[in-house]
Amino acid sequence: MEAVAKIHLQRGVNFRDLGGYRMSDGRTTKLGLLFRSGVLDELTPEDKETLEALPVTHVLDYRDEEEARQKPDLLWRNVQYECVPANPDRLKTGASFAQLLSGVVDESRAFVFMKELYRRLPFNNPAYQRLLTWLRAPEALRLVQHCAIGKDRTGVGSAIVLLALGAERKTIVEDYMVTETSLASYRERWMATLDRHRMGARYDAVACVFSAREAFIEAALDAIESRYGSIACYLQEEFGLDGVSRAALQARYLK
Repeated sequence: MEAVAKIHLQRGVNFRDLGGYRMSDGRTTKLGLLFRSGVLDELTPEDKETLEALPVTHVLDYRDEEEARQKPDLLWRNVQYECVPANPDRLKTGASFAQLLSGVVDESRAFVFMKELYRRLPFNNPAYQRLLTWLRAPEALRLVQHCAIGKDRTGVGSAIVLLALGAERKTIVEDYMVTETSLASYRERWMATLDRHRMGARYDAVACVFSAREAFIEAALDAIESRYGSIACYLQEEFGLDGVSRAALQARYLK
């Protein structure tokens, strides 16, 4: 991966540029066009000025409607916002964290839950269909996709973007695993609010849910390959992205 320009947000969560990744054909993703992030509900006025100046013109929010209502994004001028929930219906994760933990009571069950989430996210997902629709617009958009912490729903969305642009599997895993360090300070602050002794095994379950593990993103990629046999077939069937439209997308976002 080439060096990526850092974009500092005072109150951003896991915000970063998808630019600088080398694709299988030797081209790299352009800087300043595609971003991934966690929630944007605590941005400072300076943060909003930074994003407006880039300019980030589109925000695609993968959170459930209740999540978005509870913590609405703080948006800047001249930005188009859309909330399209990415969670599979049977695996709602964001709005009711307590409900999630009622069935995920220890680390091993949390690990199984997370892998199942990742196996389901890539398929028949209106949020990612909307993502590809936006990316195929006539002009190159400056877009940020995000969820609550920018790890799971955004992790799979980012993987789909990189797949469409021609990334190798190891590059997708590399990008995903950056979250483990990028999210560290936010995760530590949040975990510090929990009573570890009182929660017992559930504390480890929460820590697992908040972690970025290669096995999670690998589960999504394995599910794609198992169902469709090839990335090209997956992109065609799920998003109508044929060879011509994929080449156009690559010409727009690669250099």
